[in-house]
Amino acid sequence: MKPGPALPDGILMAGAFVTGLVIGCYDGFFGPGAGMFFTLVLTVCLRLDLVMASGTTKVINLASNIASAVTFIIAGKVMYTIAIPCIFCSISGNFLGSRLAIKNGARFIRPLIAAVSVLLFARTGYDFFAGR
Repeated sequence: MKPGPALPDGILMAGAFVTGLVIGCYDGFFGPGAGMFFTLVLTVCLRLDLVMASGTTKVINLASNIASAVTFIIAGKVMYTIAIPCIFCSISGNFLGSRLAIKNGARFIRPLIAAVSVLLFARTGYDFFAGR
């Protein structure tokens, strides 16, 4: 599905480059919520429907995570005894979540995005004001 016709391809490409650079830097440095930010930008600014934006976000996030993972691996900052079990569980959880999103669409994704947004902002605000 293509974005709405009101946005010319040049604007879409520029938006994609800016979005990728800004949120990619955030994702590499901090990480939590980057997928949510990508999904919000893709739906609000680039006008993709929620399921298409969610799927597109997964591909963008994969690229961003590979870049970050390679950087952290080269720097020797990965604890494999934790990472490897988490990888397998994450793959399983992502498979199940993706199937639910595809099957149930926006009516399933929208409340989850809202809940994750509230939790993320609450945690970030708490950490900020608690001086962490």
